[in-house]
Amino acid sequence: MKHVNELIKNTIDPKRLYTSVKEVSSYHRIQASTDFREAANYCKRSLDRMGIEARILSYEADPEVWYLQNKMFLEWDLSDAWLKLEEPDLLLCDALAEPISIIQRSYPYDFTQGVDLVYLEHGNHPEKYTDIDLQGKIIFVREPFNGYVDWAIKEKGALGIITDYINVMPGIRTREELYDSLNYTSFWWKHIDSEPKTFGFVLSPKKGDMLAKLCLAQKEAYEKQEKDSPYLRVSGKVDTSLYPGKIEVVEAVLPGESDEEVLICAHLCHPKCSCNDNASGVAAAMEVLRSLKYLIDSGKLPKNKRSIKVVLVPEFTGTYAYLSEHSEYKKCVGAINLDMVGGKQTRAYGPITLTSLPYSTPSFINDLTALCMDYASQEAPNLDGDLVAKTNHTIELFSGGSDHSVFSDPTISIPCCMIGQWPDLNYHTATDTLDVIDPEVLAYSCGLAALFAYTLSNLTLENIKEVQNRAHVSLAERLSSVVKSVGKVSKQDIAYLIDHIEKFYSMCVEDIKRVVEVSDEFIAKELKWVKDSCDQMREYLEVSSMPVEIKDARVFVRDYVGPVHTIADSVALHPSAKPVHEEYLKVTKSANVGFKVMGIETMVQFYLDGKRSVSEIVAMVKCDAMMDCEDIVVKYIELLEAVELVHIQ
Repeated sequence: MKHVNELIKNTIDPKRLYTSVKEVSSYHRIQASTDFREAANYCKRSLDRMGIEARILSYEADPEVWYLQNKMFLEWDLSDAWLKLEEPDLLLCDALAEPISIIQRSYPYDFTQGVDLVYLEHGNHPEKYTDIDLQGKIIFVREPFNGYVDWAIKEKGALGIITDYINVMPGIRTREELYDSLNYTSFWWKHIDSEPKTFGFVLSPKKGDMLAKLCLAQKEAYEKQEKDSPYLRVSGKVDTSLYPGKIEVVEAVLPGESDEEVLICAHLCHPKCSCNDNASGVAAAMEVLRSLKYLIDSGKLPKNKRSIKVVLVPEFTGTYAYLSEHSEYKKCVGAINLDMVGGKQTRAYGPITLTSLPYSTPSFINDLTALCMDYASQEAPNLDGDLVAKTNHTIELFSGGSDHSVFSDPTISIPCCMIGQWPDLNYHTATDTLDVIDPEVLAYSCGLAALFAYTLSNLTLENIKEVQNRAHVSLAERLSSVVKSVGKVSKQDIAYLIDHIEKFYSMCVEDIKRVVEVSDEFIAKELKWVKDSCDQMREYLEVSSMPVEIKDARVFVRDYVGPVHTIADSVALHPSAKPVHEEYLKVTKSANVGFKVMGIETMVQFYLDGKRSVSEIVAMVKCDAMMDCEDIVVKYIELLEAVELVHIQ
């Protein structure tokens, strides 16, 4: 692997990567849109010029269509959108200049004759606006807009929304740090009759503060009888269209000698510019194929035995669609997902992060990816001549949030780690622009992915021995992390966690046989090492392996493939499940777990195998989430049953 790594590093071109990011980011890549299609065509043309076999796969964008557990939506096109304050005369938004200034998937509307603007200064509290007439007006809100749609738009008749909300993340970014930026927002329509057909615009915090002051000044002047109306007037136009259309997936391949394949995934979607998220991953994926093809064609590397395939997808949506029509999952021996991989680490961008496999999908792929990260980190000599890292990097436990979680679902079982980057100051904002990209950081991520793909495509017993050496390190690190939980959770939970880790690493060893022919003696030796290491930690922490206490013996079987993307879509098909859904939402709200609930939901589904009891699933998810989440787990399983996605064994 050392020789392959050196060849790859010398072949990857940071300038080419930077140029690719620049070109991809010039498209407004909203899922299911003509601009996304143009970006897909650009990628195919680029791959064609490299001599790479590439094609564009097309799928229906229609709310009547489902791919696995993902309901589709209409194609959306933006022709023009603008918003103007009439007095003083000020252009607030111009979507042709800044496409992120429109709430994506806004419905068309023409209000060039002007309408009143109502500032909802008391926040999302409907009871405070009972005396205010919103009919035919536009509302100005300063927090996530979705909570206003049902009551302000649907019930009180407001036409549309203006928002200056910025997604503040404690310790990562403040409103002030993004004062001139815009938040990426979108309507995610269910396309049901009760949905209002509305629109919206996005302001920067700076413009939002200015507009709020003007609104309050107008109101004060009205109360002093200096103005005829308490409201400012705005005019504008939203020239958009929604219709049954298509979404695209770009597929490119370096053919191998067998029908097995290694997969590289990167999502192509997001607004213009969205450079680190995720033009960076797209550029890296294409450069992996170019560099490996050059090395193979020039005779510097042997031809890949397994095909190496790249898929550039609309995030989640395209992956569901692709997997629904490419269901021979066992042909894919492993995958890597590239999502945000090139931000400047001197510009509030965090380490390149390897997100590990979930405990439910054990595979040696986990430590193969970590080993490739180790090699990629041999970047520059220290004073003693040893190679050390220039790029900040780290390894984290599994979390969802991108396409790797779909591939790694046990019903699909394509073990897929993610290479990403966090924190990210400009995540989902208008300032995720070309100037945040560091070509050298991007080359680091690209080299890691290329080494992973080529090594896995030609995997040998010698490679596996290196992987297992790396696994020895990672198991020691995971067991050491258990010590941090002492005093925070019970000894019983500590024992469960060590059992959980032992089972995971033992099954990772067994997984080797899926891809490489190895001796029984080799497997037995590695399994003994896993058991001995875990026994030593049990002895040190004075705990013993113990079975889970079975309080809830119900065993559920999944009746679907791939994780549920949006449970509300399934609830809409089963009206009787609505009370169960409402009860579940109450439980999650009272638990105050925020976005962590999505990870819990994912892990629950991964453990629903028709063999484990509810109590066992609760214990496992607690180990994964490192928190008491029993009520959420139980209620979510019952919700899946209510929408007829699982049944009792």
